[in-house]
Amino acid sequence: MNRAVHLIVGDGVVGRAAADVLARRGIAHALASRTPSPGLATPQRRVDALDPDALLGASADASHLYLTLGLPYDARVWERDWPRVIDNAIAAARRHGLRLVMFDNLYGYGPVPLRQPIREDHPQQPPSRKGRVRQAIGERLMQAARNEGVPVLIARASDFYGPGVRGALLFASAIERQLQGKTAQWLGDPDRLHSYTYVPDAARGLVELALDEGAYGQAWHLPTMTPAPTSRALLQMSARLLGAPQRVQVLPAAMQSALGLFVP
Repeated sequence: MNRAVHLIVGDGVVGRAAADVLARRGIAHALASRTPSPGLATPQRRVDALDPDALLGASADASHLYLTLGLPYDARVWERDWPRVIDNAIAAARRHGLRLVMFDNLYGYGPVPLRQPIREDHPQQPPSRKGRVRQAIGERLMQAARNEGVPVLIARASDFYGPGVRGALLFASAIERQLQGKTAQWLGDPDRLHSYTYVPDAARGLVELALDEGAYGQAWHLPTMTPAPTSRALLQMSARLLGAPQRVQVLPAAMQSALGLFVP
């Protein structure tokens, strides 16, 4: 096993899946989070990414620093904390000579509706506050790559599905109900094409990029369902597999706030 550690900051489903990929490849790795999870076989370190000294200390023996963490789904928190996380990660990468691997989403793209297919050169004119945060931190990372000598790559994925995914809209409002034999519910237009990313595929792609010296200095899209299905088609497929009703109940937009699924 290689001695230099691939440190994954964020022990959610993507971070854990990436750790599994690294373990299978015999690459030393560790998960880092503010509250390590009991019972994990993966080595863990306690670190708050908002604490620059803690991140510096935790990454001292690393060769690669992955950012797979999530922050509370609140635009004010994103605006306050994401720039700090990114600056701390860049500082650690500069101090220790790390390769910095950012796991990102598609929020920074715009205007909406997005062009299809969505490619890495899609315009970045996001309509939302969260999207503008993602755009800004992406620009900050690429600035570090261009001007500060930090090897950086950004790997973007769409909405998740797969083992361990519980908080995503696809599971929480639809597949969880199908598992109970109930009709899936959906917020928005179920007949619009929508990209979905299978977490194990994303994790494998993330590690492949991290290990490829030629991948740095740019953004990439991780493997995602192609061609993009409609949400209705995907939910009808899962209904057949689970023996649940084929119907998809479309919820009115007015229920967004009541369900807690929308934060500007």
